[in-house]
Amino acid sequence: MRKTAQTVWWTICCGLLGFLWLIVIEVFWGKMAPRLGYLFVHRPIANDPPCITPECDFSAFWPAGLLARQHDFMRIYDATAFLAYQRQTIAPSANLEAFFYPPPMLFPSVLISYLPFEWAFFTWTALGLILAAWLVHRAGFSWPVILAGVLSPAALWNTELGQLGVIGGAVLLAGIALSLRKPLSGGALLGVLACKPQIGVLVPAMLAGQRNWRAGVGFGAVCLVLFGGVMIWFGPSCLRAYRELGSPHAFVVLNAPFNPQAYMNSGVSVFWMARSLGAGLLVSYAVQGVCSLFAMAATIWLWTRGNCPILDRIAITVFLSLLATPYGYGDDMVAWSWVLASLAERQGWRIGLLDVLFWLWPMLCPIVVAGTGLLFTPVVVVAALARTLWGASRQAKGTSVA
Repeated sequence: MRKTAQTVWWTICCGLLGFLWLIVIEVFWGKMAPRLGYLFVHRPIANDPPCITPECDFSAFWPAGLLARQHDFMRIYDATAFLAYQRQTIAPSANLEAFFYPPPMLFPSVLISYLPFEWAFFTWTALGLILAAWLVHRAGFSWPVILAGVLSPAALWNTELGQLGVIGGAVLLAGIALSLRKPLSGGALLGVLACKPQIGVLVPAMLAGQRNWRAGVGFGAVCLVLFGGVMIWFGPSCLRAYRELGSPHAFVVLNAPFNPQAYMNSGVSVFWMARSLGAGLLVSYAVQGVCSLFAMAATIWLWTRGNCPILDRIAITVFLSLLATPYGYGDDMVAWSWVLASLAERQGWRIGLLDVLFWLWPMLCPIVVAGTGLLFTPVVVVAALARTLWGASRQAKGTSVA
């Protein structure tokens, strides 16, 4: 009787997951398919959904690459001047995104800027997906898990945006896994996250917990090469422009009052959750600081232990990373999706209602925030963290996880 009830419950959960996931895929295709018309039908570039911006966040990467080739860094990091340049090069009436990424991000932006805008977007997307799948496979994940992650709500949202969550999540997972087998290579791969640091915010703590000095050398060397390359290739004016204009603008975006109808509604950070609850900047930063320090200490402790399964350690590190950063969005939860899928695979795909919630959360989050005005992502992350810790403790004791 109990087994029958479990089977019925599993069927209900799978049906709910499949139904809602198909809705996500249908919405994704409805937004992406019309964009293919730019490649095969001559029509002017327009403000496309979901961002009502030409190719969403990619509209910042491509023109930044053009300006970097001209060594015009003040225009890249000056939001007003950059907007004027975007409208000049992409579309006169476009709503566009500012560029406030660290200078190493200019290297891939320069490379992709040699293609026309729309071809650049689809090339960026396709190459990112292919490289990400290869890296996650190198990390030891199965192809069904890789496919599930690529089609997850977080990854589909990232693909619509032209963002870095898919490739960044793949670099994080592959870097962690390789740091244990090939420390120098794994650490070097993790150093690439200097292009988008919030994804790898806990990498130093993880390497410290591993006492993995070889991986630390690889990590530090690549970070130095990237920033040294900026100095050599672009010159000190690039770093100065970022310090004087780009970094302050990033804090303006971070510190803005919480608006459930704006970009924060897909946020992941404790900082933005505190802001959604009405806390001021000082209190929100204090709460985020405590959580970040806890996440770092927990990561060091986790990787110092020897009796926790590797998959669980990787998953817990990914979850803690989401709690550690004050700045992040649902499209940064692609690594989250891959480890959730791998944990489910390990249990023979015996999923429950929590699995459905965790998997769909990057899609559900903006809807919940718009309806309630409150950001619950850190609570969801803590729930996934607690369940994984409990499962890891049972694995360590040699019992099965139901």
